[in-house]
Amino acid sequence: MRYLGAETLRRGWSHGGMSELGSRENSGSVTLSDAAGPRLHVIWERKRLGPLLVEVALADTPELPLADAIEFFDRVNADCRNRVVEEYHRRSFLTYEGLAWRGELWLDADTRLGPPERQFGAALLGPRAVVVDMLIDAVDALHVGELLEARLAEVAAFMSVILRISFDPFRNGRAVWAWTLDDRGGVTTSIQQIGYLQTDNPGTMPTPGHDPAIPILHVTRPDFSHVGIDGSTTEQTVPDDIQTLWAAYRQLTPNLRRQFLSAAAKWQESSDAWQIRRTLSFALRVVACEALKPPGPEYNDHNIYDVIEALIDKAASERLRAPGFEAQDVRNAHLHVGAFRSTEFAEQMAMSTFIDPSFDQASRDLARITQAAIIEWLRRGGVYALPPKKRKKAGPPAQSDSDKTKLAGPAANRIARE
Repeated sequence: MRYLGAETLRRGWSHGGMSELGSRENSGSVTLSDAAGPRLHVIWERKRLGPLLVEVALADTPELPLADAIEFFDRVNADCRNRVVEEYHRRSFLTYEGLAWRGELWLDADTRLGPPERQFGAALLGPRAVVVDMLIDAVDALHVGELLEARLAEVAAFMSVILRISFDPFRNGRAVWAWTLDDRGGVTTSIQQIGYLQTDNPGTMPTPGHDPAIPILHVTRPDFSHVGIDGSTTEQTVPDDIQTLWAAYRQLTPNLRRQFLSAAAKWQESSDAWQIRRTLSFALRVVACEALKPPGPEYNDHNIYDVIEALIDKAASERLRAPGFEAQDVRNAHLHVGAFRSTEFAEQMAMSTFIDPSFDQASRDLARITQAAIIEWLRRGGVYALPPKKRKKAGPPAQSDSDKTKLAGPAANRIARE
């Protein structure tokens, strides 16, 4: 159907129709028209996991020669069988909070991350934008728009894990309340659109070297280093293995790639939730680790401790069992019954004489270990050994007090001896 639409537009025609969506079957109709009016009526239906069935009727007026209709569908079917695509260049943006992005990074020949036209300069840390240029193979311009959104989400998820920063795909146009200060300190409140825009939007892919390269930082995996600003740099850096890790991601099978994105998405959500719901953020990091389990019912009973021990080591797994903040217990308590382990809804005392940092320390440990586990899973191509567990056999049902009172005499004595 995508190739049908592409061929219609290529001929300068238009198409429109309607469809009915059911859980077992989809169906619909499409009318193809040119400047003179409708030319072809296409009726289609497809059962779940079944073939696409198509019927075509010529419009009554103006009459389209049958040979032309056959030639039209021959072209559609041939392009579909041969997976004919065109290469498109598209530019979009990612946003994040942190140091400025001032250099260019080529993840591969088709994906470039570059500096924005404008930078936030009021502080060292702040709202940032990254220019993302991509070459995308697509059937037509409509298809490339769909692929761009999906590819941008993939890059955002990947970068969020590798840099420990929450990257978000470009979202422009949301209206929000905003306030500004004038020269006299007066406040103006208004509805404004959010999103990053710039005037420099070329129609072709920039050439390598268009901007200075982004600074590279050597890392050793697993990387448990602390993240912070020490004044030694004023711009964003990237690890020296980021291109290798991107290549490993692109080489994953579709199922493994989806598994990586599942873990990466929970990592993103945990980063976004940290400021407002810290227990939720903690629980989502545990879920991100559990998303790395191999598929299959034999791994249903495994949890974060098993995953971390298999991907990192036993010492890292034991660090997640901090008394009072065992990772699995926090996850279960919050997601099952909504229990909090941080200070949500508690009064914050700026002049308190005692603050317990235990939860924040456990969360920082979990964050570093979770990121290291996702990256190690990626380095191994999603393949690692997770020893199966043996389920305990269920014993005889416990005897209630009421059952015990029913037994007397020799029967009771015999059960007591057994």
